[in-house]
Amino acid sequence: MKQFSISILLLCFTVLGYGQGSVESVLREIEKNSPVLKAAAAEMEAERLSGKAETLLANPEVEFNYLWGADNLGGRHDLRVSQSFDFPTLLGLKAGKAGDIGELAGLRYRMERQEVLLEAKQACIDLVFCNSILEELRSHLAQTSTLVESYEKRMQAGKSTVLDLNKARIHQTSVRGRINKTEAERQELLSTLRALNGGAGIDFDSLSYDLDEFFPDDFESWFAEASERSPMLGYVRKQVELEERQVAIDRASTLPELAVGYMSEIRTEEKFRGVTVGLNIPLWSAGNKVKQSRARVAAATERRNAAEKEFFFDLQNQYLKARSMKENSEMMWRSLSETDSRDFLLSALSRGEISMIDYLVETDLYYDALEATLEAERDYRHALASLNAFAL
Repeated sequence: MKQFSISILLLCFTVLGYGQGSVESVLREIEKNSPVLKAAAAEMEAERLSGKAETLLANPEVEFNYLWGADNLGGRHDLRVSQSFDFPTLLGLKAGKAGDIGELAGLRYRMERQEVLLEAKQACIDLVFCNSILEELRSHLAQTSTLVESYEKRMQAGKSTVLDLNKARIHQTSVRGRINKTEAERQELLSTLRALNGGAGIDFDSLSYDLDEFFPDDFESWFAEASERSPMLGYVRKQVELEERQVAIDRASTLPELAVGYMSEIRTEEKFRGVTVGLNIPLWSAGNKVKQSRARVAAATERRNAAEKEFFFDLQNQYLKARSMKENSEMMWRSLSETDSRDFLLSALSRGEISMIDYLVETDLYYDALEATLEAERDYRHALASLNAFAL
């Protein structure tokens, strides 16, 4: 039966979901089991609780005094309990700061999550490449085995020489060597996924890449979405908001702090009880704190502006690189499908129309071209994965 071209085969694999597992299922599994992400989630919760702690009231103060009197005057017992309060404006600002700290913690977690999932996705892309190479090489090995058996029979019948048989055997050994090398690379990639998955093994033999990825036609509109969803940009922008809120907190901290409480004074013959009211007036340090906060706002703003520019130029370069790789991959697939002559070569060899050397040379040229085409597809998928990392 006439073989389908490699492009048609891979298209069928993609549509039918051939292979065990998918890139998306691997990423969800790693997100659930990754020890790095578990640690990051714990740190995120700790930071959120730390931010909420700043909104709590100051600790109450309790003071007890026992004083001895001279001669027959007797002793005196004093008890004082007080609680300080911030003004409502300051309390509201602190609550807003706690929210900002929680959002920063969430954005930091998203950055670590994106890094882990992108590494896993790149490993899956390499695995798809290895699986595809192995699929073709194993088919090629079956052909070389048939060829060796054929030349063994022909030599026994006196229709061929040992030289042709040895050439077929050497070619078979070469194909086996390429299979072993690719399988070793595949096992190394599976070990990488296992490490990312907290030690739990992942079996991944898919021959297809994700179907939900696409190359954006319009860079400007795509960049606007990437900029909005990027956790890294969200983090530096939120830092500016946090520092600006801190300026407002430091400015509001110049207001006096109110303290109210209860006090009792008990002597031998007299007892006094009543309410205490006090003010903590920040005279010396408040102004300097505001200046420091404004300086931190300026620094955070500069970091945000630098990060936004770097993000734009980095994605622009990645976009141009991915577009070039996409065009190269499509061109190589078209060329390969138009020049697949494996069936013709095998039948021509069996009819004696070409020599063994011609067959081996032409076959090796085809498989070298096939591997180069699969590499071009893999490189494009790597670039596309980096380009769409914000969507992970």
